[in-house]
Amino acid sequence: MRAYGGMCTRRIGHGKTQKQKMPGSKSRTGKEEERLWRYEPNTLLNADCLPVMRKIPDKFFQVAITDPPYGIGNDGQKKKVCSNPKQGRKEHEQKDWDSKGIPGAEYFRELERISENQIIWGGNYFVKHLKAGHKGWIIWDKGQRGLSMSDCEIAYTSFDCPTRIVTMNRVELLKEGTIHPTQKPAKLYEWILTNGYAKRGDRIIDTHAGSGSCPVACQRLRFEWYAIEIDKGYYTDADRRIQAEKAQLSLFDFNLTGGKENAK
Repeated sequence: MRAYGGMCTRRIGHGKTQKQKMPGSKSRTGKEEERLWRYEPNTLLNADCLPVMRKIPDKFFQVAITDPPYGIGNDGQKKKVCSNPKQGRKEHEQKDWDSKGIPGAEYFRELERISENQIIWGGNYFVKHLKAGHKGWIIWDKGQRGLSMSDCEIAYTSFDCPTRIVTMNRVELLKEGTIHPTQKPAKLYEWILTNGYAKRGDRIIDTHAGSGSCPVACQRLRFEWYAIEIDKGYYTDADRRIQAEKAQLSLFDFNLTGGKENAK
């Protein structure tokens, strides 16, 4: 059983909101931005996040944990990081999603509107769009020095708590296998979800799912989640990863109960 900490004070903008009936579409892929949003728990959506967010009721999610493009052109790798296929690292197709600049102000205002609290990786790149005076930053120390990428990454949070440092070696990515050039370990998201930034019963949203690490962590810890990924290729790989995690957890539950639930 995992412990759920209580280090941070949760900031709620407009108080607790009532559940609202969701209008919407039956489609999970394709042109979701042209359809009404429908909440389907534990679903990865292939769509542009902003048009979808505009349809979501105020404060529908308790926590938004997301990793938007930093606008620094780190959207692929020109050469393989490691030639050993057993380690799961591979060359990633060079794309342009991180070369078009950072999300605009509307994205951040919508994120604040639909969620009670926000955790935004790369917060140091988005300072002009974030609220000043928040102190509850998260620093991921990658446990390695002198690599071509940064030794750490920083997440802005809306929580009223001290800044925290979590040291987690990037070797965790070798264990998982990378499907995205800026992938973060699922265990990093597990740390966030179990160290005072979320509590049982919270709904989590990730607007830039990428490799699916956040949904995978939510799935493992039994959080209700919703995620969006605009790139079809990343969406396909992330959905495959998430479905594999769901299947593994279902098998674990079956073995734990001795199949009693299905024997009724």
